[in-house]
Amino acid sequence: MKKILYVLVIALILTACNNSTKSDQESSNDSDASNEEKYVLKLAHQYPEASLHHEYMEWFNEEVQQRSDGRLSLEIYSDAQLMPGDQEIAAILQGQIDMSHSLSSIAASFDPIWGIFDLPFLFEFDTDDPSVYIEARKKFINSENGGKKIVSMMEDKGLKVLSLSSTDMFGSPGTGNSDKKITNSDSINGLKIRTSGGSVVPDTLRTVGASGVAVSGAELTTALQQNVIDGLLTLHMYAFDNKLPIKSYTILPIVNYVMPVIISLEKFESLPKDLQEILIETGSDLEVHADKTVGEGILDVYEKFETELDVELYYPTEEEVNEWKEVTEPVWEEFENKVNGADKLIEEASEINEQYQK
Repeated sequence: MKKILYVLVIALILTACNNSTKSDQESSNDSDASNEEKYVLKLAHQYPEASLHHEYMEWFNEEVQQRSDGRLSLEIYSDAQLMPGDQEIAAILQGQIDMSHSLSSIAASFDPIWGIFDLPFLFEFDTDDPSVYIEARKKFINSENGGKKIVSMMEDKGLKVLSLSSTDMFGSPGTGNSDKKITNSDSINGLKIRTSGGSVVPDTLRTVGASGVAVSGAELTTALQQNVIDGLLTLHMYAFDNKLPIKSYTILPIVNYVMPVIISLEKFESLPKDLQEILIETGSDLEVHADKTVGEGILDVYEKFETELDVELYYPTEEEVNEWKEVTEPVWEEFENKVNGADKLIEEASEINEQYQK
């Protein structure tokens, strides 16, 4: 009897050891499978392939593929192929797409806090030294009470902001007719100016007697050529790359566009931890890459505007700039009163600007 019991105990021990080994092997196999599994994220944006917006997303895709050894990649849809730009954030939350390279003015329709970037003269600037504006904006984006605060707010709403990069400097006014060149704040009175969304920019235009007109990017060139609009607020490098038919362009920071790279928080958290880290690191590096690209290219673009596109550039005087600031000040006050948390963001931007004021 004792011998039988002994044999049974030995058998049970061997079975347990065998099951444990099998479980360890399965766990190891599962880990290997996870490391070998490939993930493709669907990203949509509304901009042409010729724009820096698209080039940056191609750069992002190349970087995440390289850093993940091919386990992670992007499937990029440009030119609003899947949906208009103002539907992208909703599509992320609904699971139709995973990511978007959006625009702060468009994001403001989702959450008005993004309208902070639409405030005129938000960051200090020097027309002779683009680095002043770029550095002031970068400090705000990296600030716990600035850009990082906005990023935190978006996570509460199901969005993970990977980057607050910008493909350009600021949005300036251009016109399709050199006779309607914009100089001081009075010169824009009565003009129809195309805007890209949000409520802050139309409010800014109203303070100077102009009217904001919503025109899609695909119809923009035709609208200018047929005088449906007199001009537009647009980014410098974007206007040049897409050869927009403008005749005058005024170097004035009316809008401070930021182009966030956004992913569904649910999708982000479903990825392996190492791929999450790669996305975060690549998003941060995109901001550095973008600032370097803009800083090195913007003065060259100014020259090419005049030599290649025959566009007349206008640099407002200090007196004209101060006049613009004074006239548009009510827009700041209204935004601060209407949007919860705006006062802290404005305070942070103002403190940063003081470091660059002469």
